[in-house]
Amino acid sequence: MLSGQLLAILSAALFGVSPVLCKMLIGGMSPALLAGLLYLGSGAGLLLFLILRRVNHIRDAARLSPKDRWKLAGAVLSGGVAAPLCLTYGIKYGTATGTSLLLNLETAATTLISWLIFKEHIGARVWYGKFLILAGAALIILRSGEEPYLSLPGLLIVLACIFWGVDNNLTREVEDLPATLLAALKGLGAGLFNTSLALFFNTGKPSWMQVGGALAVGAMSYGLSLVLFVEALRRIGSARTSTFFAVGPFIGSCLSVAMLGERPPPSFGLAALLMAGGVIVLYREKHRHLHTHEEITHNHAHIHDAHHTHPHESADTGKQHTHTHVHEAVTHIHGHWPDIHHRHGHDHSSLNT
Repeated sequence: MLSGQLLAILSAALFGVSPVLCKMLIGGMSPALLAGLLYLGSGAGLLLFLILRRVNHIRDAARLSPKDRWKLAGAVLSGGVAAPLCLTYGIKYGTATGTSLLLNLETAATTLISWLIFKEHIGARVWYGKFLILAGAALIILRSGEEPYLSLPGLLIVLACIFWGVDNNLTREVEDLPATLLAALKGLGAGLFNTSLALFFNTGKPSWMQVGGALAVGAMSYGLSLVLFVEALRRIGSARTSTFFAVGPFIGSCLSVAMLGERPPPSFGLAALLMAGGVIVLYREKHRHLHTHEEITHNHAHIHDAHHTHPHESADTGKQHTHTHVHEAVTHIHGHWPDIHHRHGHDHSSLNT
């Protein structure tokens, strides 16, 4: 099974290519239509995948509590409707390089929200890694002149990052839905809304090649990427997932040079080193302390490990499987991440290396 760290990096790579591909596609297309098609491609692709695998998640969706349904709705509105609208307008009127690097701000927004609102533990190493990544981004984000300023396209990308920060934390909390189904619902809901909005105002007449390209980019960079991202959120938490995800903007900025011929300033090299250093610092983080798991009953994909020792009728317990199960109360110490089994708070005696 792939680690949460690797899942986050793979997700970042798939998402990182999207600003460049969108810049190549958008032309005279309405940014609202592009935003809708990206998420529509994401939702449709994932729904087709579930149908071909003959997976029926109707019970999983029906079982959601009212609280989780509100969280899912908030994630769709913030991350699927508002964020892509801001992103695509920023892409249309800005550069792919600037857009890619500004997307690093999503990691800061996600971390601050997870720390301030959801009380996720953020260790010193996480903050060090975050600081290095943001310092690298700052070298490119700030404009030269009499005084630093941020362009309108840049401001739109910043807003997109804030909306995605909200989305990331809400998505993490909806733990009873399989990642593929959750991503499909978000994609279809957001895609239909923004596409309908664009068609209602009749803005722009894209070619069939633009429509097909946008749907394909959506399926890959927003659909598959989102499934991997959600799995990472559940394994290593919002703050750490978002920091690993920061490699995506760096990938995008490199592609903008290679494929679009954009020429970033000389400070790009130092920025790249700072960002890489931040990811390495976080990757080496270890966290362990004595903690207690209260008894809980829930449903999610899992294998039989230290937290899943329950019996059931399935003959093969070595593979990942999904069913409703009970965790008995237990107190123990081991290295862990703030995943769906470790939402506890702790004091300063915690061990972080």
